[in-house]
Amino acid sequence: MLRIGEVEVALVSDGVFRLDGGGVFGVVPRTLWAREAPPDELNRVPLAGNCYVVSSGGRRTLIDAGLGRDWDAKWREMYALEPGAPTLFEGLARLALDPADIDRVLLTHLHFDHCGWATRAGPDGARRPSFPNAEYLVHRFEWEDAHDREGRAAASYIDGFYDPLKAAGQLRLLEGADEIALGGGLCALVTGGHTRGHLAWRIDSGGHHALGPADLAPLAAHRRARWIPAYDLYPVETLAAKRRLLNAAESGGWAVLLSHEPDRPAGRLVRRGKDLDLEPIEI
Repeated sequence: MLRIGEVEVALVSDGVFRLDGGGVFGVVPRTLWAREAPPDELNRVPLAGNCYVVSSGGRRTLIDAGLGRDWDAKWREMYALEPGAPTLFEGLARLALDPADIDRVLLTHLHFDHCGWATRAGPDGARRPSFPNAEYLVHRFEWEDAHDREGRAAASYIDGFYDPLKAAGQLRLLEGADEIALGGGLCALVTGGHTRGHLAWRIDSGGHHALGPADLAPLAAHRRARWIPAYDLYPVETLAAKRRLLNAAESGGWAVLLSHEPDRPAGRLVRRGKDLDLEPIEI
């Protein structure tokens, strides 16, 4: 558990999967990124499904909803998802939390690896919200683009994971193009870059701060501003947002909480010569 002022943050893992290293690191040469993220024989690097529970003022907000497990054999093989990998719900149980205890779910974007457990199928096969008492927060741009079947990133969206949220009346679409205060010291940051409606997030409490860059910087290696995944639809926006947010985190000594880093999901940015490093902190 990490304390940011009066706010508590807990990491909950939904397992590890693998993606092609060229996609994860874009134009960065393999000889550079492989030093920090060694690939397997298929050139895939490990990514964790890190979710965070933010507790403040008696309310619990879950940041992202993991990978889910509605994966057929082909997907499991393609993404090397281990059969016995821990799930989001097992992680919540270790925190003595039931899905009904979650008040809000902030979905940074709607790619399948961030909203896999937003809903799940019941005995009748119909999908319903996994967190029955939660309000689900998504940016309007993200919701619109997730339903664009001709969009460049259409393969990363699975309507069945999130459409039941609207049908259940639990969806709230966020508006705005900058910072959106959510209460309890939590703020959604409209960054664009990875997707048009991509959100990062920040905690501000008692003069202390934490930054969740989401997929602007999915791995610790992406602490370098110019290391940008090939998956980002608007890389120039990614670069600008990373410079702004990571510079603020470095100068302010903020905690940084990463969405896909398996080894050091939380840390503080420190300058070592010309390079920026992530010094791990316990969470």
